Amino acid sequence: MIHRYLWRNREANFGRPLQHQVRGGIHITFELIPKWHGRYLALRRPKGIPGHELPPSASRYPRGLLYFCHNLIRYGETADDCIRRIVKSQAGVGVKSWRIVDIDSQVQAKDGQWAFMPHAIVEVATKPKAGIYGNRITEVVEFSKRNIPGDFGWWDSRELKNFLVQFG
Repeated sequence: MIHRYLWRNREANFGRPLQHQVRGGIHITFELIPKWHGRYLALRRPKGIPGHELPPSASRYPRGLLYFCHNLIRYGETADDCIRRIVKSQAGVGVKSWRIVDIDSQVQAKDGQWAFMPHAIVEVATKPKAGIYGNRITEVVEFSKRNIPGDFGWWDSRELKNFLVQFG
């Protein structure tokens, strides 16, 4: 017989995935920071992350903003399969290794969605190239903790520097 849990403190418990995002729901998405030969990589995408909204600042950057690989895990998928799938589909390269370095958990003000987001540093097998991977990548930017670009879509450069100093 299956034990029947009684949730009293708003613990995370939910059913099968839905086809559309709903107000007050949850999504589990991975933020994957590619690294190649000791340097971090960002992808310039004029249309943003495939399947995601553009950040509010996007209209001020006609060449596009910089992004990491980012997408939702699929129901029943392992973290390894998820990370390899996302990096291959969004950057066109394989993964040598990865490590989860942080997990962010917050409720979004815009829709009450609970965003649960593991962050991983991902060592890629080869350096990505410009091309179409979900949508167009026009540039691959290499950087270090000391020279973080200021035109990321969803990261403030100071916030990213602090993150990489702590976890990278």
